Amino acid sequence: MSAVTVEIPDIIFESYQQNSENIKDGIQRGLVIWEYLNGHLSLRECAEILNISYREFLELLWSRGISLDGLNESELEQQMSSLRNILDSR
Repeated sequence: MSAVTVEIPDIIFESYQQNSENIKDGIQRGLVIWEYLNGHLSLRECAEILNISYREFLELLWSRGISLDGLNESELEQQMSSLRNILDSR
């Protein structure tokens, strides 16, 4: 894995100190979301990289204002099918 050095303005650093999310996590989440939206990573890969569940990654997208319209249609259909199967088995 390559390392990247980023200079962060003090105002951004201070705002992250006030929030529960640290800068490293925020940058990592942002980059993973960016790579997903650009079609370089699947939802499942994103969840694995961030060490969260598939559902938690979807919730992360929604919390950042990314609607279902921004999701890959085949992955969305696969997820919806899985959810229907789970609901039908109850």
